[in-house]
Amino acid sequence: MMPIKSEGRQKIQMARMEKASNLLVTFSKRRCGLFIYASEFSILCGVEIAIIVFFSGKKVFSFGHHQYVEMIVDSFFTKKQSC
Repeated sequence: MMPIKSEGRQKIQMARMEKASNLLVTFSKRRCGLFIYASEFSILCGVEIAIIVFFSGKKVFSFGHHQYVEMIVDSFFTKKQSC
């Protein structure tokens, strides 16, 4: 019996999705994955992480404890102004 040959993993062309429903589903899945990776990174390395994601300029999603998000955003803006 001959083994079945597959094409394996294929590289996907990066382009903006036109269909709104596909865009929303993909965004939700990737956002969850990003937040999981950030959580693992925070735990393994002992760092404070804040992620703020704007979806289509209308919805805002954030990851991190509320006070950490505010503290990190404030420190980011104060460092930018002092340069």
